[in-house]
Amino acid sequence: MVNLYIREYNSSTRPQHCTIPFRERVINMNRGYAGFYKGYYLRSSYEYAYAKYLDYFSVSWSYEDRDFDIEYKIYKPDFFFYNEIGQIIKIVEIKSRHKIAKNQALMALNVIKEKYGIEVELISYEELLILYKKLPFSLTSTISEWIDSEHTTVNKKNKGKLNGHYNIKHSNTAKMKIGNHTKKLWESDSVSKKRMLEGLRNSGLSQKGKVKTPRQFRCCLNCGIHFKVLITSSKKYCSRKCSGKIAIKLATNSYIEKRFNIHLDIRRFVINWCKENNDLVNSTPLNKISTTIKPLLDDINKNFSVKDIRVISKAIFGVDRGRKELLNFMKKVSKEVQ
Repeated sequence: MVNLYIREYNSSTRPQHCTIPFRERVINMNRGYAGFYKGYYLRSSYEYAYAKYLDYFSVSWSYEDRDFDIEYKIYKPDFFFYNEIGQIIKIVEIKSRHKIAKNQALMALNVIKEKYGIEVELISYEELLILYKKLPFSLTSTISEWIDSEHTTVNKKNKGKLNGHYNIKHSNTAKMKIGNHTKKLWESDSVSKKRMLEGLRNSGLSQKGKVKTPRQFRCCLNCGIHFKVLITSSKKYCSRKCSGKIAIKLATNSYIEKRFNIHLDIRRFVINWCKENNDLVNSTPLNKISTTIKPLLDDINKNFSVKDIRVISKAIFGVDRGRKELLNFMKKVSKEVQ
C-alpha cells in the first residue's frame, strides 16, 4: 500500500511549502515504527533490520545496555557487543539518513571511542543495503515485515522504562539549557506557562515564587505512626485503613449504646404495661403465653420495631431466658402492684 502511494505521488502534487522529497519523508516516517523483538523494545525498522542481520549470522548482541557521559550530554547507544569475559568490545548506533542526526551521532560515538577506548560504528540505510547483499532476503522486505507487524506502532513509548531517555540524568550543560528555556517560558504568555502555573497550584503553590503551604507531623489516632500533612488539613489518621478501623469501632459502639437504651426502654415499657394489666397477666396460663400477651407484643412492635419475643426477653434479663421466665417476671411485677 505504501509503495502504491509513492508511485501515485509526484512533484506536481507536492505541497509548495515542502522541500523534502516525498519518498525520503516516507522512508523516514517508516523507520519510526517501534515494537518488541526478542524481548527488546526497538525504536525503528532500521534497528530491526540490523538485529535480523545479526541473528542470521548468529552474532550475539544486546540493546541499550548502558549510557555514557560524553561531557556535553548523556548518550545511550543502540547495539552492544561483548567478548568472552563480558567486556564491551564494540558499539553500533543506528540512524536515519538525516545528515544532521548522523553527524551528531558520529560526534558522540567518537567521544565514546576516545574516552572509553571502545570500537564504534554508525550504520544507516546505505550501510544496511551493503550488509543485506549477503542475505537471501532484501532490506525492503525486512522493513515492510516490521511495519506490517501487529506488534509495532508509530507511537513510541514516551513514559516509563521503554522511553529511550529513561533513568538518564541531565548533564550540566543540558540543565543550563533547560533552565534558560524555562525562564523564557515564565516571561512569555504561552500555553506552556499556563500549564506550569496549573501544576504549581496543584502542588500547593498559587504562583511562581511563593512557598508551599506549611506541613506538620501528626500522630495517627489509631496506630500511633507519625505522618506528614498540610497544616490546614483535618486529617487525623495515617491511612484509609486506620480511619476505616476507627469508623467501624465508632459505629459498633454507637449501635451497642443505641441497643442498650432500647432494651432499657422496652424493660420500662413491659413493667408499666404489667402494672396497668395486672389482672390479665396474673390469669395467663403457661401454655397460652403468646395469645394472652399479644397486645403487649403489638405495642412493643409499634413503639420499638421489635417483634421477636427473644429480644424482649433479652431486654428484661440481659439474656434470652424464654417465654416462661418472661411471664413469671411479668406476674411478679403485677403482684408487687397488688
